[in-house]
Amino acid sequence: MRQRNRGLSKRKKTLADAEKRIAELDTIFKRLYEDTISGKLSDERFQKLSTDYEKEQHQLQDVAIALRDEIEVEERKSANVERFLSVVERYTEIPELTPCILHEFIEKIVVHAASDPKGKNRTQEIDIYYKGIGALEVSKVTSSR
Repeated sequence: MRQRNRGLSKRKKTLADAEKRIAELDTIFKRLYEDTISGKLSDERFQKLSTDYEKEQHQLQDVAIALRDEIEVEERKSANVERFLSVVERYTEIPELTPCILHEFIEKIVVHAASDPKGKNRTQEIDIYYKGIGALEVSKVTSSR
């Protein structure tokens, strides 16, 4: 959980830096344009500089879009985990698994075909999808006859 928060904080900082640089580039464009109009900068130099700055700005905008999407996904995951943990906190001791408790914790259970349907050492995979966090790990249940 801490690593996820650190990664999220790092992404948010990178996004803030990118947005700050995008704003700086807008200011630079205005100055370049004004310098060109006033004759301080040649048209050729303006073209070269503006092309470079526009390229940088487009790259930063692409990075910012990707980071916003990643941050949104991570925040959604964190909210789902927090929701799941709030349900877990209500049930610290479960003396009996009731349908109500089952419905609060479990989204779905997928039971796969047995590895050896008629053998003594048959194994069967069961995927348990918890509400808000999905499947944690594939569980193997062994049945002996």
